[in-house]
Amino acid sequence: MAALNESVAKAKAGRGGGHADVHELPRKRTAKETAAKKTAGKKTAARKPSRSA
Repeated sequence: MAALNESVAKAKAGRGGGHADVHELPRKRTAKETAAKKTAGKKTAARKPSRSA
């Protein structure tokens, strides 16, 4: 384990050793939320009148 810690310390020193900026990832929507959004945004097409012969 000491060898691993030493290796990690060397790698960090080689990269500058500073802290990286950590960004929050956007929250994934649940299946229920995506289904609700799809049905809410969907509009039914207007029906064409049928032809009479």
